[in-house]
Amino acid sequence: MLLAARVVLLRQLSRVDPARFGPRLAEALVTRSQQVRIRRDFVRRRTAAADEAVALYRRLVRDRPGRYEVGLARALVAQGSVPDDRTVGSALAQGREAIGYVENATDRHGLVVLAGAQLMMATHLQAEAPEDAQTLAEQAHRTLSQCTPLTTRERVNLARSRTVVGYCRATLGEPAEALAAREEAVELFQGLPFWTRMRYMPARLEAVTGLAHSVATYRRWTEALTLAADPREELVFWSRWEPMRALPTLGALLLVIARCHAELDEPEAAVTTAAKAIEHYRWLVEHDPVRHRGRLAVALRAQAVVLQAVGRHEEAARAAGEAETIESR
Repeated sequence: MLLAARVVLLRQLSRVDPARFGPRLAEALVTRSQQVRIRRDFVRRRTAAADEAVALYRRLVRDRPGRYEVGLARALVAQGSVPDDRTVGSALAQGREAIGYVENATDRHGLVVLAGAQLMMATHLQAEAPEDAQTLAEQAHRTLSQCTPLTTRERVNLARSRTVVGYCRATLGEPAEALAAREEAVELFQGLPFWTRMRYMPARLEAVTGLAHSVATYRRWTEALTLAADPREELVFWSRWEPMRALPTLGALLLVIARCHAELDEPEAAVTTAAKAIEHYRWLVEHDPVRHRGRLAVALRAQAVVLQAVGRHEEAARAAGEAETIESR
């Protein structure tokens, strides 16, 4: 039976016998909230399913305490993990509540939920609190390592934990550790079946973008360009119907590509590519200024570095000045 039909049927049965069918409905809703599609309209369905699952589990916990807390924790992780417009603060609160239910778990089911909560919080924290995010991502990796053999979703989460660690290490000025973590993340994604790699395209492309950045940090310009070629095409294709989700990663990748062109003495390609990245970030700021204004400032500084490298010093100064203006607001 298709999951959507199963949810409809269980919803009707739970009205007749909530004690018997309520838990089954809650689990089906959590599963639905975890289904990955790159279309934006499916994100709304995931959000609705997660919200309903949490509400249902809260009633079950209230009616029968001590039995459904792990299920509630799983639903909370699903709720905080959906890539919608939920605030970081609320997602972190959901993660902390979930960890409170499973932090002492010893069984596989509880450990998997614990790792999911740790990874969800790390993902939300990586930009603003990289040290805390790194700690949580490392904890998620260790927790998942206790659950072998891993399911496909758990293998994806293992790879995602390394992606977060790589980002945090790079932000904290630890390039060797960042490179190692990102290489491991990409290797884990490459070890997944083809259709799984396609299904988890956003996470995979984020991992490859991070690796290209780390490789470029070591001045391996040609290798970084080779790494970036296929992900660039995929991101451009994805951005045609999901720009809000695809453009942040595409913008970051384009800035890496621009830096490589600049260092390989290809000034026109460098300037054009950097300008395209800034164009994407400006579009994002226009549609969601709160979330993307800081990213635009970072991107402008990266563009200034590229312009400086190709000898366009006045343009570099203007880009850096605009970044300062944005940051001072």
